[in-house]
Amino acid sequence: MATKEKKTYTHQQGLTFAMKFCAMQERSKKEVRDKLVKSGIELKEAEKIINQLVKEDYISEQRYADLYVRSKIHQSHWGRIKIRNMLIAKQIPIPYITKSFSQIDEEEYKEILYSLLDKKLGNIKTDDEYQRNYRLRYFLSSHGFENDLIEEAFKARNLI
Repeated sequence: MATKEKKTYTHQQGLTFAMKFCAMQERSKKEVRDKLVKSGIELKEAEKIINQLVKEDYISEQRYADLYVRSKIHQSHWGRIKIRNMLIAKQIPIPYITKSFSQIDEEEYKEILYSLLDKKLGNIKTDDEYQRNYRLRYFLSSHGFENDLIEEAFKARNLI
């Protein structure tokens, strides 16, 4: 059985490949780096390509963080803690994350939390108040919402 050899790319071929990859949707540097290396481009060459893509505005980690935060809050109903951890895993710098979080509408964010709380409350099948509250807190925490906001929501819904 013959072993499959990795294809080698010129700088221009790698750049074109990365440009197409970035044109499909917003990407982080880490995603582009991983894709380039996986496709057979050496890390050193991948870094050169990424630097060029940043200069040409194909990659913007601030733009990526802004979009990621908005989409995860509105579509996935995640809280700040989970979003922050995921962005850190994607190697997005903390100042970009902080700036993206500053653009969150606090009232809208709380409405999402309250909506999740109400929905989950309707699905819990137990009469034990302690068990119900434990499940609700666990559910909201696993979505990445902050404990102080969870407490505020519990008080607002008279669950404490």
